[in-house]
Amino acid sequence: MLCTVTFLRAPLRFLVSPIIIAALDLLILFPMVLSVFDVAKGILAHVAWEEPVNIVSTVATIMIGWGVALESREVIRKVSGHHGRADEERQSLIDGQCNSFGVAQLVLGLFAEISVAMISLPDRIINVSGYEGELLGVSIVLISIGALIQARHIVLLLTGR
Repeated sequence: MLCTVTFLRAPLRFLVSPIIIAALDLLILFPMVLSVFDVAKGILAHVAWEEPVNIVSTVATIMIGWGVALESREVIRKVSGHHGRADEERQSLIDGQCNSFGVAQLVLGLFAEISVAMISLPDRIINVSGYEGELLGVSIVLISIGALIQARHIVLLLTGR
């Protein structure tokens, strides 16, 4: 175990860096924004629901995963031996921000996923026929909110506030 943690210290230090987190935020922000526009266009054009459901489900899963990763920044720092250093006050502030923004992404992604999962259930379980557009709309609103939160997180990380 100790050997594994020692081996992972350098990569983990890299991953908990505010600049790297902001870069990953930005990388994830692109599919969030693009999916909102693509799915909204599909809803308005009354396209078949399979592709928009797949897009929203995939983006929601990314949001959930990224939210969990952000929430775990403090734990990752502790496990990798990057806790208790000279800049601990600043790092603790970043940990708190990552936790809050991570929870937001996790919850928004979960509810976006729940919304589209209802579309995939058979009508004998829950009949949402005729409401697919509304459920997809709820999901893209949640993803849009997540995208705005993601952009805010990038700004905070890069400005050091």
